[in-house]
Amino acid sequence: MINRGENLPVCFAEHFRGGDGETIVKDLTAGKKPANVRVCSEMILMKGCSIGRHVHGDDSEIIYILGGEGVYDDNGTVVSVRAGDTLICFAGEEHSLRNEKDEPLRYLALIVVE
Repeated sequence: MINRGENLPVCFAEHFRGGDGETIVKDLTAGKKPANVRVCSEMILMKGCSIGRHVHGDDSEIIYILGGEGVYDDNGTVVSVRAGDTLICFAGEEHSLRNEKDEPLRYLALIVVE
């Protein structure tokens, strides 16, 4: 199966997971994904926007930063992240991500069921 980029659905989510501003979400699977995959998306945070702090219950998330810089809260430890970094939040852990820079923060997000 091939999902052409021009056919992928894009949505604009306000206050994603309780965060600030708007998150741009492109579903890379066009809704057709394996049962153990909850999310496989390209996401964009503009300056001042964030994904709110949240806990992963029965799933884990892998984030790969494609472009820009961000501030990542990894279970209470806040660190700067940039293009090329991989962030992993396992089941039972919590995290958040925000963009404080002018350049958009672009990343891939993959959430899989444990």
